[in-house]
Amino acid sequence: MASLTDEELVRPSHFYARRSDELRVAADESAARYSTYTQFLIVLGLLACVAFYLSVFAKRLPFWSAIMIIPAGALVVQQRHRCHLRSVQLCSLIEYYDKGAARLARKWDLLDSGDGFIDQDDFYSRDLDLFGQGSLYQLLCSARTHIARETLAHWMKAPAKREEIHARHEAISELRPRRELPELLAAAGPMQVSDFRPEFFKAWVAETSSRFPIWAPLMAFLLALAVIILPILYWSGFMGLQTLRVTLGALLFTEAIFAATFRSRVKSILESLGTLSIELPTMRELLQIVEREQFSSSKLKMLADHFGRGRSAASGHIRRLLRLIRLVEQRKNEWFAYPSFCLLWGTQFAMAIERWRRLHGAQMLEWIAAMGELEALISLSTYSYEHPADSFPELMEKTPVFEAEGLGHPLLEESTCVRNDLILGDTVRFLIVSGSNMSGKSTFLRAIGLNAVLAYMGAPVRCTKLRLSSLTIGAAVRMQDSVVDGRSHFLAEMQRLRRMIEEADHGPLLFLADEIMSGTNSHDRRIATEWVIKALMLRGAIGAITTHDLALTEIATNGLPGRNVCFEDSGEFGSLSFDYRLRQGILSRSNALNIAHLLGIDAAAERH
Repeated sequence: MASLTDEELVRPSHFYARRSDELRVAADESAARYSTYTQFLIVLGLLACVAFYLSVFAKRLPFWSAIMIIPAGALVVQQRHRCHLRSVQLCSLIEYYDKGAARLARKWDLLDSGDGFIDQDDFYSRDLDLFGQGSLYQLLCSARTHIARETLAHWMKAPAKREEIHARHEAISELRPRRELPELLAAAGPMQVSDFRPEFFKAWVAETSSRFPIWAPLMAFLLALAVIILPILYWSGFMGLQTLRVTLGALLFTEAIFAATFRSRVKSILESLGTLSIELPTMRELLQIVEREQFSSSKLKMLADHFGRGRSAASGHIRRLLRLIRLVEQRKNEWFAYPSFCLLWGTQFAMAIERWRRLHGAQMLEWIAAMGELEALISLSTYSYEHPADSFPELMEKTPVFEAEGLGHPLLEESTCVRNDLILGDTVRFLIVSGSNMSGKSTFLRAIGLNAVLAYMGAPVRCTKLRLSSLTIGAAVRMQDSVVDGRSHFLAEMQRLRRMIEEADHGPLLFLADEIMSGTNSHDRRIATEWVIKALMLRGAIGAITTHDLALTEIATNGLPGRNVCFEDSGEFGSLSFDYRLRQGILSRSNALNIAHLLGIDAAAERH
């Protein structure tokens, strides 16, 4: 089980490396035991063959000597199976810790990119790299179920209320040192990520089928019971053979009519059990793990209350459903196929499963949603553990404000991340960021946006200190044209800016625009940009824009509550050097010609 030393509380990479090494040693030992049990089974098989020959054909050994080998073989098979399950658990845990190390090392290829959660029309997810290769999602997500991943993705795109954010802070702080809980969840069930797709469970719960009559389950039970009792009466001498034939024939005919009456409903129920039979064992195991946990924070207590305790525990109800499904699947066994028809086996258990669905189906959706939320909080607590220097933001009631000290980009390694301070509020409500190429303007905008996303989902932020109010995020950082939609890059950007203005009508907005209106000439860009800034200021928005066009810097000195800031390079011709520090004022030099020179473009222009 995972336990942390004082150093590992500060250095997660050390903890992950130690656990990974321990688990690999355990996996090698488990594989060796599995091989030993396999070899022992082969030896027992050979001994059984010899003993059978000597006892049956050669008559040199008593027959019981061959039979005695069977219990020993059964014990070895059982131990071998347990060894296999342990190996699967160890492989799951090794994968879990390897992915943790990959997150710390920014090895994006080894992590789930969350491409399925990309929304082309979202207000900021593509612009801020929330999903995809090298994304915030890859840095945050350590969840194993699809519902938890979906919950985490939803939190990234839908800012929470202030009270909910504080509740998540409390829950994350409680979960952060409890590294044994995510390890238990990672070891549960099979190695692959369990689906737990809410749309499937919602469809199963809401599946429309007419109810079975109230008398139908009792009728089915009595018919099946009569099929069992009649042969007993015959063997006991209370019934003659002819009477048995007539009575049993009439009974089976009645059963056939009964089964045909409900055939379509029974078939629909039984055909919907395939995915359930795969998902439920893992779901039950996960629920059992969290039901054993004791929590102190209000958020975690509320989630735990969904699962219940004792006889009303969610895992107990899932166990009963799983038992019904396993029993109904016994019809597929060849030895039981014909008896199952006579006992109305499929019909009876379809009725029982339908009754379970009507009693507990809505609850199951609540359990799954609560499980997804709990595992999403565990993912955020893991992120907090992996980045101990990150702090929780302070949520302000006044609007709008965004004040950051030591603001850094979360996707950059902490050792190389350059931090800057930023104040947006009553006095300065927007920044015009000028800067040379590759100096860090776009990274700065994304750092603002990503830290806002982290703050509003309840996670720690890459800031020494962050104070912000409730703001809607709007970004135009990575705009794309569309041949299919007949939309140019400039039109796409203008539509996004127009949407920002509309959103600002409904509440405070944090706007971020990179290389604003770069698709038009300097004269039109200057005028249109000022229109956009004025429209946003009139609606109470705050934010930042970047530009290469120094004409736009006049907007900040034109009576609007803005400020000019800039990023610069070293200015040495023939070399490039950046410190990525935000400076007050306007960019004093550019580096486009210097970059062209370094790439040899000027020299190529002189050759014939």
